[in-house]
Amino acid sequence: MRLKFSGLLILLLIMMTAISGCKTAGTGTGGDAKYSMFFTPADHITQLVQQNELIKAENVWKQNKVFFKNNPETQTQLENLASSIKLMFQPKLAASKARIDSIKWPVPAEQWPAIKGSLSDAEKMIATVSSDSLLTAFNQSPIELSQLKSTTAEKTKLITDGAAATFHNYPLLTGKNFFDSYPVALSNSEFLDSQAKFFTKIILTAKGTGVPHLMKTYDSDLSEKFKTHLAEQYYKNALRRITGKKTPSLRAIVKALQVTKSAGFKISEIPGCKIAFVRVTSKSLLNQHGIEFGLGIDVDMPINAEQAEANGMFNSQTAKDADIVILINEAVSKINRKTTGYRAEKSQLITGYREVYNNDYDKAQMLYQTAQNLNNNLQYRINQCRNSGLVGGFVLLSMQSEIDMNNKRFTTAQANATNTPRMLNKPILQKYKYKVVSVNDAKLASVQYYIIDRRSKSYYENHFDITQERTFKVAYGVQDEDPKAESILSKFKTEKDLGNYEKQPVSVRLSDILNHYASQRGKDKRYKNIAQIQKSILNDRNEALAEFYSNKYTSDTSNDPRFDSVVVVLNPQGSLGSGFYVTDDIVLTNFHVVEGSNFAEMKLHNNMETFGKVMVYDMNRDLALIKMQTRGKPVTFYTGKSLPAGVTLEAIGHPEGYPYTITRGVFSAYRDLKGMGPAPSGHKVRYIQTDAPINHGNSGGPLFYKDKLVGVNTWGLSKDATEGLNFSIHYAEVIDFLKQNGVMYRK
Repeated sequence: MRLKFSGLLILLLIMMTAISGCKTAGTGTGGDAKYSMFFTPADHITQLVQQNELIKAENVWKQNKVFFKNNPETQTQLENLASSIKLMFQPKLAASKARIDSIKWPVPAEQWPAIKGSLSDAEKMIATVSSDSLLTAFNQSPIELSQLKSTTAEKTKLITDGAAATFHNYPLLTGKNFFDSYPVALSNSEFLDSQAKFFTKIILTAKGTGVPHLMKTYDSDLSEKFKTHLAEQYYKNALRRITGKKTPSLRAIVKALQVTKSAGFKISEIPGCKIAFVRVTSKSLLNQHGIEFGLGIDVDMPINAEQAEANGMFNSQTAKDADIVILINEAVSKINRKTTGYRAEKSQLITGYREVYNNDYDKAQMLYQTAQNLNNNLQYRINQCRNSGLVGGFVLLSMQSEIDMNNKRFTTAQANATNTPRMLNKPILQKYKYKVVSVNDAKLASVQYYIIDRRSKSYYENHFDITQERTFKVAYGVQDEDPKAESILSKFKTEKDLGNYEKQPVSVRLSDILNHYASQRGKDKRYKNIAQIQKSILNDRNEALAEFYSNKYTSDTSNDPRFDSVVVVLNPQGSLGSGFYVTDDIVLTNFHVVEGSNFAEMKLHNNMETFGKVMVYDMNRDLALIKMQTRGKPVTFYTGKSLPAGVTLEAIGHPEGYPYTITRGVFSAYRDLKGMGPAPSGHKVRYIQTDAPINHGNSGGPLFYKDKLVGVNTWGLSKDATEGLNFSIHYAEVIDFLKQNGVMYRK
């Protein structure tokens, strides 16, 4: 209950006595002084003048102009004050004028600070006296003020007019900023524009570190137009020093650009030479995933850039019009992802809820009951006051603070009692572990470049390597039911973050490419026609393609060469399975082995470790293809229409983590069953039934009949139910999956 009061009328009679004895309409305050009929602003000014505080006295006038206007007898006092202030300024003005008169010009730069100080002091003195409102109000401006103004203006003009001659004798290549030191202010950009010829000459004839110092010192003072002009002139001069009268080569152009940049200039366009940049990369490598990440060329140089297709590298108008053509070809780009370690972290997930009694409910009810009792007692006292007339009204006024506090206490207790439930749903927590995996993700690329100089009919070819590495901390296995899931994931990266990083192109500055070229001392080659260069470029690309498609893998196992085709598949989320090469750079496994990750770490039979990227998958058949970084020996497929019942079949895999285990069994029959993949469809899948043991870790591994692949080991019935019932995906299903994805297999 909230108590409100209205309509209470209290009549109070207050006797007031007014004493008036002052002529003015009122009094005021001046500074810290308290004015009255016994101490007026006029009295205050008299006091301050006696203390020789003339400026403070003037401030009293400024703050109490109404008083002085209403008391005209004070005008004589104010005129005397103005006269005193004038007398105070006169010797100061005369002294300042004497200092200005003593200035001689021109003088050595060592004397500039003193002159600059004298002129600055004079300007401040002029501003101070000119702005004195009391002097103006009573026409007391001293004659010395106009004399100082005139003298200062004459000296300023003299020094300003001599700026150009002084500038020509100033040590621009080594000294401080001329404008910062010069005694008078100049319009910097306009002044430098007026001195363009002299300034340019200084730059073009300078040697050593003088020009970088000069450009750094005056960069902000130069207009953009003048800076562009200076950069072009400096570049041309640098190029002329390097090449003389010969037609400049690209090396000379790059060298001149380097010299120009190191001097502090920015070239917006290379004058006298058209350069085109064309990026050409084999579509075959792109389509066959030979280029695993892009290359971003940052054209940070003043050249025309155009991206062209491989078969049109010289057909673009930019390339046809250019004097020099730069071709960039990505020969190889690979992602090398490696797990460097992991740790298990503990957390909890919510598996359900149970209802528990809320102890705060009883507390809330008790507080509400107490507040009710206090409120009832206060209401009783209020009613008594209302019945006690005028005295009760005064008592009620004194109780207002208590009433407000009671209303607030009662409202809070009532709301708390209403909003506090009797029962609570308490989460049921279960402990679990997630993994934090350290991943080193490296991007490796080899880039070929060709520099073609049409003017001299020569070209140069070379390559450079790129390495970019990043280390990620990735959280795997964080459950959605974990109340801290969002907080945990915010501390680490995810598989999606790694994928985004690997998709991002590596940025390479064109200036770095050309600086690499300029640093090489290789001899340029002559060419008769463009077709000759095209042939050379295509030969280089074909060599890269041949390298890409070649099978470098050689087995060192003489006992059973089938093992060389089998790999260990390690999912970053912790599971382990098997796989095998179906081409020299593609591994096939079960989809459930790599489910939840786009990449898998691989261990080969020769103990080498590598990574693979999931290309495609079939969730009904439970099959997946992985693009490998390391080449291997592909299996040979069985192509017969049937298998004799009872023949021996052999499964190779890594059951329960025991690597490269071979188990044997017999062939029982073909079975068309519902797909056992993570997302089975209505289409049945053909399996091979065998009693060859298939356990955790065998999934995705090969099933052989002699040396031919007949199935992919997938699942077996639980030993608690029936032993010896194990199933592998039929080779016909595997062949159909490979054909659908354009993968050639070995027969």
